[in-house]
Amino acid sequence: MFNNLIVCSKTKYPILLSGSVRLVNVSCGSQNVWAVDSRGLVYFRVGTQPLNASMMMPAWIYIEPPSQPIGVQLVSIQTSPNDRLLWALDNRGSVFVRTGLSDEMPVGTAWDLVPGLAVSQMVVSCQTVWVRCVNGELARRYGISDRNPAGDYWKKIPGTTNWFTVTPEEQLWAVTPIGGLCRRLTKLLPPMPSASPPSGPMLGGEDVEDEWELI
Repeated sequence: MFNNLIVCSKTKYPILLSGSVRLVNVSCGSQNVWAVDSRGLVYFRVGTQPLNASMMMPAWIYIEPPSQPIGVQLVSIQTSPNDRLLWALDNRGSVFVRTGLSDEMPVGTAWDLVPGLAVSQMVVSCQTVWVRCVNGELARRYGISDRNPAGDYWKKIPGTTNWFTVTPEEQLWAVTPIGGLCRRLTKLLPPMPSASPPSGPMLGGEDVEDEWELI
C-alpha cells in the first residue's frame, strides 16, 4: 500500500493521487527502487535516504509502462545493483529494457522490446541480464553497453533450473529440477579490440569458460 504516491503528468507539477496500490514486484539498486503493481503499472521511488529537510520528501513516481495489447501487462521489474540497467517482464514472457537511464535522468526515457525468447524469470547483474526460459533453460544477454542498453543477442548456457539468481559479479546460483543447489562459475575477458570504435563502454566481456558446481 502506498501512502505517498505521485504521478508524473504533462503539467509542470506532479499530481498527488489518493487511494491504494497493490504491488506485485519490487527491485532495489544502490540508490533507486522500482516496483510494478497488480495492473502492470511501474513506479520509481524518489527519496530512499533518511529524511532531510533539504531533500525531496519520499514519494513514488508513476512511470508509463510499455504500450501493450489489452490483457498484456508487466509482472516483474529488475534493476541492476549499480542502477545502470532496468529490465521488465510481462505476462506473455516478453522482455523490455528501459533506455535513457543516466544520473541526470534516473527514470530513463522509453521502453524497448527485446525479442528472441519466451521468459519466465529474469535477473540483472551489474554488467548484463540473465533469463530463465519457460522450458527452464538459462540465457545471457550479450553486447549491453551504456549506448546500447538492449544488447545484441541472447546466448543459452547448458542445463535447466527451477529458479536462479546472480551476484553483482556474474556468479549464478540455481535450484535444480530435483531440488538441489548449484553454482555456476564464469570467467570473463574484456572485449577484443577492433578497428572500429565501440558504440559505448561495454558493461561486460565475453565468457570463456563456465561450469556448474553442485553445492
